[in-house]
Amino acid sequence: MATLFQGYHFASQDAKAVRDILAKQRFPIKPYQDKVENMLKQNGKMLRATLANLFGRYGLHLSNGLNRATLADVHQGAAAIEVLHLATLVHDDVVDDADQRRGLTTLQHFFGNKDTIYLGDQLFTKYFQLLIAVSPSNDFIRYHADMMEKILSGELIQDRMRFNHNIQLADYYQAIQGKTAALFSLSAVSGLWLGSGIQHLQDAKTTLQAAYQFGENLGMAFQMIDDLQDLDMTAKTGKPKFEDLKEGVYTLPIILALADADFQAILKNDHPGLNQVIGFFQSHSEYFQSSREICQHFLLEAQKNLDFFQPEDEIKELQKLIKQIQSQLDSAQI
Repeated sequence: MATLFQGYHFASQDAKAVRDILAKQRFPIKPYQDKVENMLKQNGKMLRATLANLFGRYGLHLSNGLNRATLADVHQGAAAIEVLHLATLVHDDVVDDADQRRGLTTLQHFFGNKDTIYLGDQLFTKYFQLLIAVSPSNDFIRYHADMMEKILSGELIQDRMRFNHNIQLADYYQAIQGKTAALFSLSAVSGLWLGSGIQHLQDAKTTLQAAYQFGENLGMAFQMIDDLQDLDMTAKTGKPKFEDLKEGVYTLPIILALADADFQAILKNDHPGLNQVIGFFQSHSEYFQSSREICQHFLLEAQKNLDFFQPEDEIKELQKLIKQIQSQLDSAQI
């Protein structure tokens, strides 16, 4: 994943700038200091920060230097969003009792649940500290608070639906709109807001709404590809296969297959076997294919959202990103 933005002119430069900001963050209390700071330095593919950076560059380009916003402000806003993302992952690791994430040892493994919750909370405060330093208005901070509420609500909705064999597609959409897609939307809107130098949401509501919709559609597709890769034994995701299924969190193909009595029978086992589940989807490939088609719909919608914007180089890099995510969808197999 470190090579995600190879060949991107802006995204690769911006990713380095954000990493530099993250590397400078300090956590004063030992023995936590080294582990948390190392986690920030090893942060993953930075997809959300990249959305903020590219939309921020687009805003700066359109304003043509007529506002006080700078690329450094955009980079710091993007770094804040990465810290927010990490804070949610740290808390996820407590909920999941996870020793590893993407091949790296978690804070939960080192420090246990109680201290790791506090460390996640500390990351939330670091997020707001970074954000406040570049915020153009109280409206901007309020927007972030509202989006944080949406993200956390998505997590609660998902948790409420664990082991629910009657879950509907609409329930799934509601959960991932919050827990995954909202952070993509927040990234796009924040970057554009900071780069444009506006004070209030109403100052550019239509443009910000287009960025929001792009982020949401891309985030929905991103989660669905993750769901498909959970069934793809050739996909190297860094996560144990069927971990969500074991925890009663049903992915898109699983939800579609719940309509099948044969699959319901498999789920009645306390611990459905990996081979059983894979065997079912191999012999009932229509559920995998339907999931792929739904994901494709959201990717196409994201592409349409970009048509709202002028075809500047930053937007072209976002189009390139869609194509790269499309290739992940195309390669997913059962």
